[in-house]
Amino acid sequence: MNNKLLGKNILFITAFVIFYSISLSIMAAEPDSLLINEDETVRIDSIRLTGNVKTEEAIILREMTFIAGDTVTGRILRFNRERIYSLGLFNRVDFFVTQNDNLNILEIVLAESWYLYPLPYFKAHNNEFDKATYGVNFTYKNFRGKNETLRAMIGLGYEPVYAVTFDNPSFSFENNIGLSITALYLRFNNKSTRAVNLVGEDFRYKIFSQSVSLSKRFNTFNIALLTLGFSYYENNHSIRGITASGGRIDRMPSLGISYQYDSRDLKQYSKNGLYAFLNINHKGFGINKAAYNNLEFDFREYRSIIDPLSGKWRVALRTSFGNIIPFYDYSYLGYYEKIRGHFNEIREGKSYFLSSFELSFPIVRDWNFSLKLPLLPESLTSTRIGIYLTGFIDSGDAFGDNKSFSINNFYSGYGFGITILFLPFNAIRFEYAFNESGRGELIIGTGFSF
Repeated sequence: MNNKLLGKNILFITAFVIFYSISLSIMAAEPDSLLINEDETVRIDSIRLTGNVKTEEAIILREMTFIAGDTVTGRILRFNRERIYSLGLFNRVDFFVTQNDNLNILEIVLAESWYLYPLPYFKAHNNEFDKATYGVNFTYKNFRGKNETLRAMIGLGYEPVYAVTFDNPSFSFENNIGLSITALYLRFNNKSTRAVNLVGEDFRYKIFSQSVSLSKRFNTFNIALLTLGFSYYENNHSIRGITASGGRIDRMPSLGISYQYDSRDLKQYSKNGLYAFLNINHKGFGINKAAYNNLEFDFREYRSIIDPLSGKWRVALRTSFGNIIPFYDYSYLGYYEKIRGHFNEIREGKSYFLSSFELSFPIVRDWNFSLKLPLLPESLTSTRIGIYLTGFIDSGDAFGDNKSFSINNFYSGYGFGITILFLPFNAIRFEYAFNESGRGELIIGTGFSF
């Protein structure tokens, strides 16, 4: 048998195995393990966990809004099931209510996900592939069973980046204190057209940045954070505005205070709940006359409309105020925050305002898919798949300096798409958006819209 024929046979066998596994998964799709209606009540006398080989029980139980001895509804049970899934530590979470000696036992059956994996990183600057940054994003989750995460990123090419992050939300579990540490090196191109006009050429910044955050968890929904940081910015121009100090180098200590409220069910792709985030960050402290503030606000609501149709909306604001605001800390639309329909159009200012509305309709709501392959653990080849049709409207603008806030200046986009969830890992989105003039654009990306 020649190599070409052997290759075709291997390809055919591989495709058949995958198709057969998917078919079995579809045929073996299970109904909801909870046989309790939304408004039906049940007393939970005890709670028993199985399947958490690595994850400590306390990490799981603190996500729940009730304890043994409470009477709950089917709606509350399903909400808590999604909250445990939102930890991102499990491929599957099932709730069963069983009886033993007239006592109701809530059995939480878990399937832990794969925790150690490298992911490729690729980013094309302004969609120009000759200006690409590429590398690897390495993640090690839950390595001591306490929901800790260690991330290391290496990016080469157009904008080199090296970053390390350690996050431990249970640093002092008894006191509900979390700890996060980040170190970053980055060389990035100036994003401001105003800065280019000021110096007469494009240029780069070099950044070293470190931060330490302490979080206080008050209850299931409320968290406050305190962040101390120091950043070093360097470029080739000694001009006020290019840097906050007016020299080639800014040395910027910072202090930030944040508050977060999160009552969403499934955090990765919510159908019900609220999310609110408020952050105020002071930078410079007058060193070399650098002193200014960043304020960020983000509010989102998720709501079931008529089952199975759900909707969500968001408003977000970022603004800077104080002495000279350096261009590297301006507020930009078109980079991390985008208006679909104007996806790569850049707007800049000391502030931006963004609003979004989106409807979702499930084609496949929750499909627990598992593919058995040789040499690979099932925790790596198992995922919860959801497929949703979406319709959306985005609107917003950047403003400040000589441009005031005005709804008349907003630019907007609308469109439709399909979102494929691979939980707890990620999602792929295929969207087509139109701007106010009816010009369309295809958007393909990973992650969740909001």
